[in-house]
Amino acid sequence: MAFTTLILDAPGPPLLCEEVDRFLELGLAVTLNLHYFTDKDSIRNHYGERIQYAQINCHDKPAFIAALTQAGGYSVFKTRLNIPLDGELINAAACLATPLRAIAQAGVGLNHIDRQAAGHAGVTILNTPGANAPAVAEYVVAQALFLSRDLGHYNAETHKGHWSKGSLPPVQEFSELTLGLVGTGDIAQQVARKARALGIKVIATGSERFTGQVAQDLGLDRRPTLTQLLGEADVVSIHTPLTPLTRGLFDTTAFSQMRQGSILINTARGGIVDEDQLAAFMTRFPGHIKAVAIDTFAQEKDRFNSPLAGIPNAQLTPHIAGNSATAIRTASRQIVDKIYAFGIAAKSR
Repeated sequence: MAFTTLILDAPGPPLLCEEVDRFLELGLAVTLNLHYFTDKDSIRNHYGERIQYAQINCHDKPAFIAALTQAGGYSVFKTRLNIPLDGELINAAACLATPLRAIAQAGVGLNHIDRQAAGHAGVTILNTPGANAPAVAEYVVAQALFLSRDLGHYNAETHKGHWSKGSLPPVQEFSELTLGLVGTGDIAQQVARKARALGIKVIATGSERFTGQVAQDLGLDRRPTLTQLLGEADVVSIHTPLTPLTRGLFDTTAFSQMRQGSILINTARGGIVDEDQLAAFMTRFPGHIKAVAIDTFAQEKDRFNSPLAGIPNAQLTPHIAGNSATAIRTASRQIVDKIYAFGIAAKSR
């Protein structure tokens, strides 16, 4: 049986070429989904018959399943942009002539994949934890510094012709800030290192593994509860997975526990922050939360419709915290190599 990979949402050129070329170097059969590319002809001209092509809107599930059925199926779905892969889709793909055997996520987050359905269907899930940790950490630190200095406000006022230095309270210097990390995984650890290098105090709540020497090496102090952390932190950055326990973790109660004039940053997963309650809280109590930087949302891409849009001091970005060229390149190479290893292992069984 042929071992084929469908690339659902490859990065744009030139990173696209690096990814596809790596597949070809390893002798892997590839079908590239062109739906999300503007210049489709140049890609076809470049690769010709060395790869196959598809035109699939992966956010239209019936059309997606129909396209898979018409093609006879693929062994692997390779994705990077959190395309929803639910049980219905996975089960349909697993029952085709070429059954789905793996979902390969270039990145760490798997909340868009129905892992229970995948397990029942015998579909392995591959990912690349840590590949984009430096890029996300840089985003967090950049937003923390930008927002703590009120640079967005002063930029907007100066563009309006208002030469004003005194409309806001004087800001704290970096050495006076306390950064609170909710979670202690790879990205949180990268944030801690970068923040400490700037003289920022770092505290964290999360896994009890990160105590003693590990915490000391990272230069952070652990707090046993979220409430305690929120009461101390000038900047709160979320780095926890989306689970039934963390969904809606940041609600009106949590916002009210944050320090007056503090900052909230979420690069983890949409759903951890209740966007409706955050928008309502910032409207009702302006200034209690000085600013927010939100990169992940409950509804994204074509379904994006956040109540935070238009809220003053809300920096909203379209899930790009990890989108550095190095991060994309690293995740891409790692996941292609994992697909290759998976294929070798599958053939030997």
